[in-house]
Amino acid sequence: MSISDELSNLIIVDMKNDIVSQLMERFDEEIISLEDADDPMKPSNFREEFKSFLEETIESSIKISDSTVSFGVGDEEKLGFSEELDENTTDGMKIIGTILQGIAGNYVLVTDDLARSIFGSNYTGHLGRTGTAYLMKKTEYDTGVAMHNWPSKNAWRFSNFPGIPDFFDKVELDMSKYITKLLGAI
Repeated sequence: MSISDELSNLIIVDMKNDIVSQLMERFDEEIISLEDADDPMKPSNFREEFKSFLEETIESSIKISDSTVSFGVGDEEKLGFSEELDENTTDGMKIIGTILQGIAGNYVLVTDDLARSIFGSNYTGHLGRTGTAYLMKKTEYDTGVAMHNWPSKNAWRFSNFPGIPDFFDKVELDMSKYITKLLGAI
């Protein structure tokens, strides 16, 4: 390995870490902060998997030439960007991808405890993709509240979420930091 390759690898690791750090901070602020605590498929359950995904895709795509640094973030196929989310999937990356793309519609998260109180002896004990919760359209739930005196419940927090189409685009790198590190290593 040449000195040039060693120096490139040195800043690739720093850049990757800085990019991942910025994206994970945004993930925490703009996605995890919205999740319902009792949602079994909440994004925070997949936080470390998402972080590893970012690290792998950034590291594999970083390119350094004489005058530019370029990188790609994310694997659209792994995030499920080209497909509709299967209602039975428990793939955390596809759930995060769906949230990043946006969610149309108002829903109520019906948990195991809520289902037991609503359906009583008719409750089968298995809900949705996880077996412990599912999403019901808010209009249907509100009908149950009006007609059957179901308990009032707020909408699922990702209802009508517009998505974050620029999630991977808003990364700012201070190139002087890497240049200083390179000069110090020479």
